Amino acid sequence: MGVPSISVSITVYNLEKYVEKCIVSILNQEFTDFELIIIDDGSTDQSSNICKYYEKLDERITYIYQPNQGVSAARNRALEASTGKYILMADGDDQLEITMLAKLFILCESNNADISTCMNYLVDEKNQILGTPIIGKKVYSMNNEEALFKMYSGKLTGFGLCNKLYRRELLKEVRFPIGRKFEDAAIQYRLMQQANKVVFTEERLYLYVIHSESMTRKKLAKYSEKRLDIIKNFEEAIEFLKQNNTSEYVLDIITADYYKSLRWLAIDIMKENKDVQKKSLEIVTQQIISWKNLFLNNPYISKKETYLIYFWSRLPRITLAVYHIRNQFVLNS
Repeated sequence: MGVPSISVSITVYNLEKYVEKCIVSILNQEFTDFELIIIDDGSTDQSSNICKYYEKLDERITYIYQPNQGVSAARNRALEASTGKYILMADGDDQLEITMLAKLFILCESNNADISTCMNYLVDEKNQILGTPIIGKKVYSMNNEEALFKMYSGKLTGFGLCNKLYRRELLKEVRFPIGRKFEDAAIQYRLMQQANKVVFTEERLYLYVIHSESMTRKKLAKYSEKRLDIIKNFEEAIEFLKQNNTSEYVLDIITADYYKSLRWLAIDIMKENKDVQKKSLEIVTQQIISWKNLFLNNPYISKKETYLIYFWSRLPRITLAVYHIRNQFVLNS
């Protein structure tokens, strides 16, 4: 097999209930010029046997086992093994629509784009679509700064990697930080910043499978001190983009998103016991104090929020109690 057009990689850890559907959805793609790299991150269930079985069936598959080191290490290993012109990184419990590779590949090639991205479906374990998603067909082309702005303002397809196709060169010098939560967000800004052009289709081509063991649900289920990793992610992103002469309006929207993330983080911390609250709230409040001037002068943060920021930096417990009460009112209304 020569150099493939696309390297698809999946990371697997104890996904015996889901990994077969994932593999089959990739092997059934209309687009066939790809390799599939499977990184088994130390599975102790039947995942390994399932992956080995498919490796024997299809020469496009390379199966690599490594002792459990976490998703970042697994993705880094996949990047080292990938040889394709483009790279797509999926989760081993998700699935691809049959046209996903073809459509993202054509978007990159026909638009001379470095990244193409699509919308996704949220589905349950029976592949039933959750919610009532809007189905669109429009395609948007943007430069790197427009893409960064839309991503941090919530108008693009988020920080996740799985619904994006990347030109290989973007990832040559980029690796996932080991042990970091929200590892996607820790590198996504670098990839967007390096891209000449990003193309986005409204079509829903990736299936995020929500189940009791999924990382997506675990990330949202309860507070963990690892969620404080968002601080490092935002600080690194803003510093990197400043060094690369990113426009002020992009830095402003990222800074505004950082404030919103700290606010929601604090609200979740308030639900925990006093020991957790004390330590974590001190860290978050220190960030509010350090970034106060940038938050107060940010055009994307409302006047009402700036008052709360001002009081937060002086009376954190009272201000956070107001946030908590307001949030409960919104949820119950």
